[in-house]
Amino acid sequence: MMTVQMAFRNFTRNSRRFFLLGLAVCAGFFFVCCIQGLVAGLSYQINERGSRYYGGHVVISLGREVRDGVPISAEDRFISEAITRSGVRPAAISHRTHLGSGVLSTAEGSAFFNGESVKMRRVIGLDWAAEARPIGRLQFESGNPRDMSDPRGVLISEVTAQRLGARVGDQIILQVNREAGAINTIPLWVKAIFREVSIFGYFTLYMDRGVLNQAVGVDPGYSTSIGVYLDDYRAADGTAARISRALDGRFAAEPILHSMGEINTLLRALTIVSYGILALLSLVIAVGILNLYRVIIYERTREIGTMRAIGLQRRQVRNLILCEALLLGVCGTAAGFLLSFLGLTAVSLIPLSGTAGLDIFLDRGHLHWVMNIDIIGVDALLIILVTVAGALSPARAAQMIEPVVALRAE
Repeated sequence: MMTVQMAFRNFTRNSRRFFLLGLAVCAGFFFVCCIQGLVAGLSYQINERGSRYYGGHVVISLGREVRDGVPISAEDRFISEAITRSGVRPAAISHRTHLGSGVLSTAEGSAFFNGESVKMRRVIGLDWAAEARPIGRLQFESGNPRDMSDPRGVLISEVTAQRLGARVGDQIILQVNREAGAINTIPLWVKAIFREVSIFGYFTLYMDRGVLNQAVGVDPGYSTSIGVYLDDYRAADGTAARISRALDGRFAAEPILHSMGEINTLLRALTIVSYGILALLSLVIAVGILNLYRVIIYERTREIGTMRAIGLQRRQVRNLILCEALLLGVCGTAAGFLLSFLGLTAVSLIPLSGTAGLDIFLDRGHLHWVMNIDIIGVDALLIILVTVAGALSPARAAQMIEPVVALRAE
């Protein structure tokens, strides 16, 4: 306890001596937090957009042709029981019918209004009661998504609305080309218009699943996929594996990132780069602390000799130096975290809407960052340990200083 008190007193009274060391630790942790915060933000945006588009962070595709007389309720019940058996606690479970993908990939949908038409890339039939929360996080330009409780309601993208010249409250016609070759039309009321980017919504339409199934000519309770929304998207891989085991091979559960191969590869590459930078900065900090502490120990030779002369043991001298390094690491990482928080907040205020290649990573036209406390906490612990490790060799050298020799030094 006395060693800790002495270390704290030395650290606070000789702040100028430790300033350069603290600056190195602060700068290193600042860059680590900024890089990992931005990478986590990009990953969050992709997973949130993808989960809304595909119907969950983990998706179970039925993977079969639609046949009359198939017990849809039994199939749904088996999958729901498998999710329960897996021990997963979903934030929400979706049942969806997707035109333009899966078993209904040959079925097509086109929207018509006031003499204009748009061929939809994907028509999504969903249960609003189950997915109101995730879908409600879309960026809506006009209208109220809560009005989707009306089975004849529809959400359309801003691009689609512009092509059609439609506004909230207008009635559009959805034409469905069924797999058998027949054509069916459905009148739908525009309840809200949302803004989405690129593959996640330019020509996408959200509507009631039962109404879409009726138009396509399948069982009202049928769905092309069942999805699981998670509170933490980072658990998607583990959750998919657990659900797949519970499904006994009858169906496969996959994280939605598996449906976005190139984006998944990019995110993995960015994550690897961020950890590579962490390792490099840790090495730089360790070497910097080692060299600077050697200078500090040389400057404190008489001080250390005096402490040894009044009875301080070798082990206590070493622990004193290491305690100072520990305080240095804690203060440096705290300052680095605070600066990174301020820096990322400032960067997130810069409008980047319309920047080519960045749209899918932006949140309402701004960079989004996320500080995952568990990851940042581990990074902080690593930097602190590196700081202490860098001071270990100088601390051992300090404990070997003889009092008589030290007191003679100028």
